Parts: sequence; C-alpha cells; structure tokens
Amino acid sequence: MDGSAGIDDPSIESEFARTYQYIDLYLQQKTDLFLQHYVFEPFDFLFKRIMCLSVVVTLLAAGTLALVIGVILLISTFVPLWAALLISGAVIFASGGIIAYIALSNKIVLKTPTAEMISNGKP
Repeated sequence: MDGSAGIDDPSIESEFARTYQYIDLYLQQKTDLFLQHYVFEPFDFLFKRIMCLSVVVTLLAAGTLALVIGVILLISTFVPLWAALLISGAVIFASGGIIAYIALSNKIVLKTPTAEMISNGKP
C-alpha cells in the first residue's frame, strides 16, 4: 500500500493561505532590508560624522580663541591693550572678508548637458 494514499491534496484555500504567508514574509524581509540599508545605515553614518565634526569644531574654536588671545597679548607688549585689540580686530575682519570673497565669488554651475556644452565652447 502506498503511504501517501490517505493524504488528500491541499485545498485551494490552504494553497492560497500558504502563498499569502510566503508573500507576506518576502515583503517583510524586503522592507527590513530596505530600512536597514537605505534609512538606518545612512543616518548612523551621518550621526557618527556629525559627532566627529562637533568635536573637531570645538577643538578648532578653542585653539583659535587661545591663539587670538595670545596674539592680542603679544601685541599689547608693544602698544596699549586697547590698540592691540583694535589691530587684532581689524586683521581678523579683513582676513574674514578676503576668505568670504574668495569662497563666494565663484558662480555655482551644475553639471547639466547645457553647462557642459557651454564649457566646451559649443553654442
């Protein structure tokens, strides 16, 4: 006697329910992978970069402040303190203006086909 003779074929409803469960499981796995790769990993990467950037900016700001105070005190050995502050402020203001002019004077050109044709000299 055949052992599988007593087992009936699964009904259409049970086949549909099993297919639905497989599709649901597939969609859950794909959604989890999408969230992991395109949402959580980029935010984790950005969070780590922002933390490092905040530490570096804090250290640079503290170093710059100490350097500026040192320069002011150095200049104040030759001239009065108010004059050293005025000289340092003028130098810092002028250097900031020059850096801002250099950084902001270039026009931003996006790499579009029209911009590439213009840069290549084609009308």
